[in-house]
Amino acid sequence: MQSLGIDIGDSRITGVVMEQRRRQLTMVGCLSLPMPYRADPAETIGQLCRELGWKKGVCVCGLSLSLLSVRNLSLPFQDVKKITQVLSFELEDQLLAPVETVVTDFSLVGKSEAGAAIVSFSLEKIWLQGLLAGLRGVVDPTVVTPAMAALALHLASQDKGRENFLLVHVDLHASSMVLVVDGQPVLFRRLAYPEEMILRPPFNCRYGQVEIVDPEAATECIRHLCRSIERSLDYFQMESKEVNRGNGTGNGRPKRIVLTGPLAQGAFVSAVIWADFEVPVERVDLLAANEITGAREVLERWLGPFCDRALVLALQGFKRTGVNLRQDEFAPKKSLFSSKKQMIGAVAAGAALFLGTVGYLGYDYHQLQQRDAALLSTMVTLYKQTFPGVAKVHDPLVEMQARMKAAQGPASPTLFAHGEKRVLELLTDISARIPEAISLRVNRLNIDRESVTLKGTTDTFNAVQAIKSALAASPKFKSVQIVSATADKDRKKGAVRFDIQLQLEGL
Repeated sequence: MQSLGIDIGDSRITGVVMEQRRRQLTMVGCLSLPMPYRADPAETIGQLCRELGWKKGVCVCGLSLSLLSVRNLSLPFQDVKKITQVLSFELEDQLLAPVETVVTDFSLVGKSEAGAAIVSFSLEKIWLQGLLAGLRGVVDPTVVTPAMAALALHLASQDKGRENFLLVHVDLHASSMVLVVDGQPVLFRRLAYPEEMILRPPFNCRYGQVEIVDPEAATECIRHLCRSIERSLDYFQMESKEVNRGNGTGNGRPKRIVLTGPLAQGAFVSAVIWADFEVPVERVDLLAANEITGAREVLERWLGPFCDRALVLALQGFKRTGVNLRQDEFAPKKSLFSSKKQMIGAVAAGAALFLGTVGYLGYDYHQLQQRDAALLSTMVTLYKQTFPGVAKVHDPLVEMQARMKAAQGPASPTLFAHGEKRVLELLTDISARIPEAISLRVNRLNIDRESVTLKGTTDTFNAVQAIKSALAASPKFKSVQIVSATADKDRKKGAVRFDIQLQLEGL
């Protein structure tokens, strides 16, 4: 798997191609190209990809802080979904451009009982739209993120002690700083150099090398940078409570300074910064720190601090974490089978689902067969017990129904053997014994040879009991039982439905 990291700086565009096989990281290529003032970065990126021989893989594009609007916010809740919903309203009064014309993402940098602290990054939609349109057919960045955020998070992940540190990327025309507190980047600033230092640069930049042209002017430039950094830290300390957490220090001040960028390769800049802040100043070798290997000709083209951010962006392609401004209408289209691994995984998942379904259906069918066989055996046993003379049974249910019908015969019920007189006497007796004061509606009256079933509705449970007592006094019935009596919820007046069974005396 290959990953391309593209760092869009203020005056240069740098690219690094990395390859990961298992846990081994290999650098395949690196290149840095100058970008003319106000030139379309897509044209330079196209040339970069052609010279690097880029074909396919994950691409992470890092942006300079000069392209972004960065804001520190404190919100009274910690839920990420809620923060996403209200973020545009919080930024409406803080951004220069209308909030509907920018795309925004954020990182959660601190939590407390009062809520959460976040850092938001906003980019104009028209700029991102133009970049993606210009790169169509060349490369499709999966992630568009602040380059300094990726670099700060990478360095913080390598610091096991989570010590507060200040990251300073010292470029030729401006510097960028990130304050990392407890492993989280909490402050981002871009610090421009004075105009006279840009017009008369104290540094001379060649391909991969920086030399000091005017030592006195260079010293003044770095001291001016230190004063800008100090003011930014002081202002942030006054405005933000998050910086006061610190790491046991009580003030959140950095315990060390990490230098990256073109001007970080010489000892001169480190010495001036150390003299001003009086804290250790470090320069990081990212190739050695990440145990990155590569072909000899590739390593010979390594430009050191010029490629720090591009290298970290390429490494982020293997994780795809952090801030990503490719959201909403700019989100990359996801393909179901965008890689060979995803295709193999989808086929394996489909096969496992199919085999699992077949196995479940087979097991369920086997269980039903066993249950059906047990039920058939029980029915045959009952049939033979009922009719001992039967030797062979084919269909116990059908044969049982036939035997029962034959046993009943065509004879008429005893109840109707004496004509209609018997039925009329029962109806007359029931009607005469039920008190007229009881409100009664008979819904069903069933008379057979042995019993009478009376179903209907009345107004109270006491009325049901009165009907039972009245009918129990009749000599025509052995017993009178209330089978059920329930309130009818469907009726507005609260009627009671009842079912009374009367056992008949013999003829």
